[in-house]
Amino acid sequence: MSLIDSIIDTSTKLFERHGIKEVKMDDISSALGISKRTLYETVQSRDELIKLCCKHYANQLKEQFETVVNKDYSSTFERILSLNEIFIRHVHNSHKSFLDEVKKNTQCDPNNKENKELQLEYFERLLTEGQAAKDGRLPEIDPGLKPDIMSRLLVLQLRAIAEQDFFDYSRQSFFEVYGTSWKIFMRGIATEYGKKVIDAWIANEQKNFKTNL
Repeated sequence: MSLIDSIIDTSTKLFERHGIKEVKMDDISSALGISKRTLYETVQSRDELIKLCCKHYANQLKEQFETVVNKDYSSTFERILSLNEIFIRHVHNSHKSFLDEVKKNTQCDPNNKENKELQLEYFERLLTEGQAAKDGRLPEIDPGLKPDIMSRLLVLQLRAIAEQDFFDYSRQSFFEVYGTSWKIFMRGIATEYGKKVIDAWIANEQKNFKTNL
């Protein structure tokens, strides 16, 4: 990995964990084991580094989404649930100030439809897929529902779950909130066959999900 790539990768992790304001250039050079002079010789300014980190973070998230979308799963709901897990972890585990910076930073192309509505497009694609019978399997999602509406409601729900000030996680676990939301929303759009897929996935993933949050 080149020096600039190491700087961007390390800085992104620090910004993501601690927030934009809390991380100083001294912290970054110390974490990398290089001098502050070397750091400034590689990137022109802190603002430039923040822009590079925002773009790096957005690209990483996009790659993770595409990996799930293109991976071969046994069911559509399994693919959707895996995609949602990435989204939930990304918001729940990242400092709010860094996420705000990612959203507003021009280097991340916030007005580019591909980035601005990335989750919506992926979810709509998968929801549409789940409404069709495939390879001898019954539809998992009610064919009478509109995918564009479902995808937007789904993303709104995920954001509410991930916002730490929306739920009191000192009173209930993150997985309890996550699991309850799935039972309400996903089972609501599922066919009888789809409900069986959801219940099986939640039962199998519960221990792993709780361990890795």
